[in-house]
Amino acid sequence: MTQVPRINRHECCGCGLCTLTLPEVFRLIPEGISEVFAPTNAKHKEIQKVIDNCPVNCVHWFNVTN
Repeated sequence: MTQVPRINRHECCGCGLCTLTLPEVFRLIPEGISEVFAPTNAKHKEIQKVIDNCPVNCVHWFNVTN
């Protein structure tokens, strides 16, 4: 099982902290919220840092089966 980051779009406030920290994984979309566009472009610990620092706790790990 693999973990990938996901953003709860209903909770995202669009602060952009994730996009500033890991622009190779996260980006802001026209709706003013963040999305994960490349979930494997960073190490687990780098993504965990984003998860830990999100001010509204909208970034989470999602388990996917290979």
